[in-house]
Amino acid sequence: MNSASRRIASPIETEMRNSQLRNMERNSNSVRQMNEEISRLRQRESELVQYVARQRADLENFIKAKEREVSMQVRNAGREVIKALLPFLDSLEAAQRSDQTGQMKALYDQVINILSSFGFRVIEAKGKKFNPYVHEAIAVTSSDEDGNVLEEVQRGYMLNDEVLRTSKVVVGKR
Repeated sequence: MNSASRRIASPIETEMRNSQLRNMERNSNSVRQMNEEISRLRQRESELVQYVARQRADLENFIKAKEREVSMQVRNAGREVIKALLPFLDSLEAAQRSDQTGQMKALYDQVINILSSFGFRVIEAKGKKFNPYVHEAIAVTSSDEDGNVLEEVQRGYMLNDEVLRTSKVVVGKR
């Protein structure tokens, strides 16, 4: 070996090289820590994005539910007033049966037409098939028409497809 190819490093060179190695190791540790922090922050960002998406969906569902609730309240705002009018309608109906002039029928029809603009309607019963959702059987009588309504004792009414009062009926049975 030749002495020129094998050079002995001076202590300054050795210290510089060691210093560079320490700096590289420190930088490597720092980069690793930064990468770990970036990974942790990305995970947190993903969690927050999912949380915001869930909160947004919950809010939209809440808004839709409130809109449905308000819509139902508006649709049925007059429900109690109309229910309070049912005895009056019964009286008008009874009066029209004994009225010879037909004025009570006209008055009854006028009230029904006004109320129908708010979603009110009469439940048709006589001659129809018995339906327990809209008819209440108060009597059963023998008849050739099995399960049909033979007589309507008290008229039933609906408001916006909800039964306000069932029709009281007599049902035929073989």
